[in-house]
Amino acid sequence: MTDRPSAPRRVFGIAAHIDAGKTTLSERMLFVSGVQYRPGLVDEGTTVLDFEDEERERGITIHSAAIDLPWQKQRFTLVDTPGHVDFTAEVERCMRVLDGYVLVIDASKGVEAQTETVWRQASKRSLVGIAFINKLDKVGADWDRAIASIEKRLLVRTVALQLPWREADGRLVLVDLVHKCVHRYDDDRAAATHSETPWPDRVPDDWTLARYGLVEQLAEHDERVLDSFARDVDPDADVLCAALRKVTLDRSLMPVVGGAALRGIGVEALMDSIALFLPGPSDVALPLTISESGERVALRLDPDLALAAQVFKVVASRHGAVAWVRIWQGTLTSGASLRNTRTGRVSRVQGLCRIAGSSEEAVDTAVAGDIVAVKGFKDLVTGDGLCDPALAFTLPPWTFPSPVIGMAVEARRSDDRDRLLEALQQIALCDPTMNWGHDEDTGQVLVRGMGELHLEILAHDLKRNFGLDVVLGKPRVSYRESLRAPWRMQRLVDKAVGPRHIHVYIDLEIVPDASVAEPRVEDCVPRERLASPAGRVLRERFEASLRGELASGFVHGYPVTQVVVRVHAVSRDTSDAASGLAAGQDTPSLEDFEAALSILLREGITEDDVALLEPWMALEIRVPEDSLAPVLGDVQAAGGEVHDVRVEVDGATVSAQAPLARLLDFATRVRSLTQGRGSCSMQVDGYRPANP
Repeated sequence: MTDRPSAPRRVFGIAAHIDAGKTTLSERMLFVSGVQYRPGLVDEGTTVLDFEDEERERGITIHSAAIDLPWQKQRFTLVDTPGHVDFTAEVERCMRVLDGYVLVIDASKGVEAQTETVWRQASKRSLVGIAFINKLDKVGADWDRAIASIEKRLLVRTVALQLPWREADGRLVLVDLVHKCVHRYDDDRAAATHSETPWPDRVPDDWTLARYGLVEQLAEHDERVLDSFARDVDPDADVLCAALRKVTLDRSLMPVVGGAALRGIGVEALMDSIALFLPGPSDVALPLTISESGERVALRLDPDLALAAQVFKVVASRHGAVAWVRIWQGTLTSGASLRNTRTGRVSRVQGLCRIAGSSEEAVDTAVAGDIVAVKGFKDLVTGDGLCDPALAFTLPPWTFPSPVIGMAVEARRSDDRDRLLEALQQIALCDPTMNWGHDEDTGQVLVRGMGELHLEILAHDLKRNFGLDVVLGKPRVSYRESLRAPWRMQRLVDKAVGPRHIHVYIDLEIVPDASVAEPRVEDCVPRERLASPAGRVLRERFEASLRGELASGFVHGYPVTQVVVRVHAVSRDTSDAASGLAAGQDTPSLEDFEAALSILLREGITEDDVALLEPWMALEIRVPEDSLAPVLGDVQAAGGEVHDVRVEVDGATVSAQAPLARLLDFATRVRSLTQGRGSCSMQVDGYRPANP
C-alpha cells in the first residue's frame, strides 16, 4: 500500500475586487513557497495563474485557476478567482469547494463593490476568511481607514495582527503584534529578502498600544487570554495563536494582516496566518448527501470510505472536456469507473491530473480533500457528483444567477453557422451563467450572460479557441399584436385564387382581453351541429389553421396575443350558416377554408384596428442605500413602474416593471449608477401597448 499524506490538503481561495492585487499576491505566494523560481508579473504577462491570452492582454482574471503549494510542512491548494462583477459566478462555484479564503483589499480604496459581493458569497457558505490589506506602499494608503471600511461595509469585527510602520529611512516594515517581531524586506522586486527581528528593548508607544488592543480584544473571547489580561501579564504567542484560531473559525473576529504584494512585503506573514488560523477540510462541514431512502447524510473526510467527489468546474479543451473535482470522501484512482449521480451514467476515468495553472501533472491517485482534474467524461456539468458505482447518493444541485443581458451572435460566414452552434453548446456546458438559443420570432441566435464584458470575451473565445469570426449585436425586441376594440366579420368569400375558386362563408368574432396570454379559440357552434366524425375533424383542422394565422400576425407579422376568438359559423354559403361547420359531400376542401380565412383577416383587419404590444419585464434591483435615488430615477425615466422598495441593513431591494426595449443596457446602467455595487435580475412579466 502506498503511503498517504498524514493530513488532507487544505484549499484556500484568493478573492477581491478587480485590481486589488489578487493575482500578484498569488504569484508571490508561489514564489515564497518555492513553486516558482521567480514571481510572475501581471503587467509583463508572465503570471502562472492568469495564463490565457485574453487574461494577459486585459490584465484581469477571467477564469479561476488552481495550483498546489507547500508551506510549513503542510499541503495547500491555492485557488485564484476573478474580481470583475461579470464573473461573479466563477467565484461562486469556487466558494463551494474552499475551506477558507483570503480577502484582498486595496489600502487606498478600502472595501469596494466586488469585495462586498464575494463577502456575501463567502458568508452564505459560512466560510472563514482573513483580510489582507494590500498596496500599503502606495501614496494614499491608509491602514486604519481600510480596517474601518471592513467593519462598516462588511459588518464584521476585525482584529489587526500587524501594524505597518515607517522607519527613519522611510522603509516600510510590518510590526508583528502576536509574535512581537518586525518583518523587514529589501527593495528588490524580483527576489525580495525577508528577515525577522525581535522587538527592541525600547519600542514606540504605538506598538505597545496596538499590542494591548489585540490582547484586550481576544480577552473577550478566550479565558486564558482574559486571565493574563486581568493579572496584567503579557500572554505568550502560543496562547494568542490558539485564541486567534478559535475566534477565526467561529467567525467572531476577522484577522487582518497587510503588505505590498508587488514588492513581496507581508507575503510570508500572510502564509503563516493561513497555516495557523484558516480551517482545513476537517474543520468545516462537508456537503450533505441524499440517500435512496431520502435520508440526509454528511460525507466524511476518510480516504478509506467509498468515493464521493463533486465537479465544481468544467473546462473545454482540444482533447475534450476536463472536469475539476473536489474529493470529499474516499480515494480516486486513474482508470476507476465512476457514476454520475445526476444522470446515473457510469464512465471510466481516462486521466487524473494535478492542476498547476495552464499545466497539468498526471497522477495515479488522489485522496479525500484533494482538488484534481478528471478526464474521460462527456456529460458532466458544474455541480455533478461522482461516486463509486455501488454507492447510492445524490448531492443537492447547484444554482447560479440567471443571465441579465442578451445579444445576438452571428457568424460572419454563413457556412460557419453549424460550427457556431456546436461551439456555443460546448461553452454553455463550461459556463453555467451563459446560455443560448434561437429566437423563434426573429430567427436570431441569442446568447445571454452576466454583462457586456462577459459576452465580449465570449466572442473572443469563439475566435481564439474555435476559429470563428462572429458579430455581436443587440437582439431585436419581439413585439406582439392585438386589437384595439372587438371586431366581427360575417362575410361570404367568393373569389378566384389561382386555378381555384373559393366559395366559403365565415362568421368570426375577435375580442381583445388583456388577461389572456395566448389566443383562446371558442367554438360557438352548437355541439349537435358537429356530431359527425367529418365535422369534428374539420373543426379541429380549422382551429389549427386559425391559430397558424394568429401566429403570423394581423398586419406587422408579430404573433397575436391577448385575444379571444369566437367561431360562429364556417360553411359553403350563407344558406348553410345555421349549420355551423359544414361537413357534407359539398363541403369545400380544407385548403378552401384556409384561403378564405386568410383573405378575411388580411382584408378585414387594418393597421388602425391593431394594437402593437411590447414585452414588459419584472425587475428586482439590489443597490446600496446611498445609490437608491438615481436608480429609481433611471427606472422611471425608462417608463417603468416602481412597486416596492425594501431598505435593509446591507442595502435596498427595488421591485419594479419596465418595457424591455428600454432595458437592453439596464444592467450596465445600474452598475454605473452604483459604482459597480448594484445588481439586477429580470424576467418577462407580460405584454402591454407599446408607446408610439
